[in-house]
Amino acid sequence: MATLDRWRTFLVTPQTLAFPHLKLIGRDGAPPIVVGSGEIRMPSLDRFEFTLKGLPRDVGYAFSEIQRQRRNRYDGRERFRLRGADLKGAQWSMGWVTLGQVEPGNDIWTFVGETDGLFPHCASDAVASESCTELVFFLPINHPMARSMLRFVLAEQPEGRPRKEHVLETLGSTIRFAYDPSLSALSITAMHSAGLPPTYTENWLGEPLRILFGQLIFPRLVARNLGNGRTHVDVRRCPGLIGSTARLAAFWRGDDLGQDKEDFWQRYTELLTVIARAGNFEAHKITHLYEEVIQAARGTRWTWAMTFASCIEGLANILEPPGRDRSDADADAVADLVKYINAWPGDGRLKHNAVNAVQRTLKTTTIIGLRQLVSVGAITTTQLKAWEEIRHSVMHGSLISPYSSEEENNKLLALAEMMHALTLEILQRSNLHSPTGPNSDDGASEADAD
Repeated sequence: MATLDRWRTFLVTPQTLAFPHLKLIGRDGAPPIVVGSGEIRMPSLDRFEFTLKGLPRDVGYAFSEIQRQRRNRYDGRERFRLRGADLKGAQWSMGWVTLGQVEPGNDIWTFVGETDGLFPHCASDAVASESCTELVFFLPINHPMARSMLRFVLAEQPEGRPRKEHVLETLGSTIRFAYDPSLSALSITAMHSAGLPPTYTENWLGEPLRILFGQLIFPRLVARNLGNGRTHVDVRRCPGLIGSTARLAAFWRGDDLGQDKEDFWQRYTELLTVIARAGNFEAHKITHLYEEVIQAARGTRWTWAMTFASCIEGLANILEPPGRDRSDADADAVADLVKYINAWPGDGRLKHNAVNAVQRTLKTTTIIGLRQLVSVGAITTTQLKAWEEIRHSVMHGSLISPYSSEEENNKLLALAEMMHALTLEILQRSNLHSPTGPNSDDGASEADAD
């Protein structure tokens, strides 16, 4: 990885960077609020803290800007920005700032807060010459996901020696995966193409990993190489991985880590294709749903059940959007019944409710869509029954027992299986609707899974 090799030291925390020159900035084109010196602290991989010491040139202006930011603390555009130069004179941006403590003084003020990340200005002689995206994820060797990836990236060379990378050809791009256990670093490099353009690709490449493994894995290091020596390097927040508590959220359920390698990469390719064809900068809806389930796995069994039931409904609505006209509905019979109700001389409110109820039978609903998915074999009757029982109980205040029982555990397992079955159905339909398939060189958006 030509660009990110020199930045891998940021996989290690805690660490502190000294900045003899720092400035806090408000609106575009406005003068700095304060100029001084300070440091950036990284106590963990998911936090960037700063301390800036300096005396504002215009104390009144500094106070007014601080008050403006605090009045608009829910508007992200009103946050301050932090920029500076390190001990070698290299320029850095620290992105948006959440200002915490401000201590005014006669000779010096102290500003303390958090930043979004680190964005160094990278010299052209240390940048990849090709237009590509580079990502590095922190993946400690003792984590189950790391042990899986260590096997998945091994490939046999013609001379019989193992090659510690895996190469995918998809969406008009060559994507390379490598895992370095000594650095706890999972690396991905993707050549830019029509299907995997700059900026979007740095978000898309990690989404299938979150879905497949049921882990909130985000890149620590990102390089958006634009060719001709131009790049954007980010050091980003990344949350710590959780253990086996979210294993039921994982879409990939391979049992033999070695033999299931081809199946794993096939699923990764299919997921990436669906995500890329949707063409969104933010995470795909499928990814968002899995992220919610992963986070809920660290809560109570009741929270877990509610989240799984809701996410299943979200996936079902991707496959069978509610509110469409039903092909099996008898519109003439509905019209006759509505006419009969309207002729009834009773309470107008009751008539209105009755007419609405009858007219709703002309449209699809989530449960109708799920029954259609049962009829085509995408999900099972047992799964649907478990979903209906748990959804109706947990959504109306009935608590799931905090203790395990065979009956209740089987229902929760059925929910997990149902969520994965719906995901698989989305992938299969996406491939059927695409004339080129997941390994096509055509990067155009043929179908949006949403």
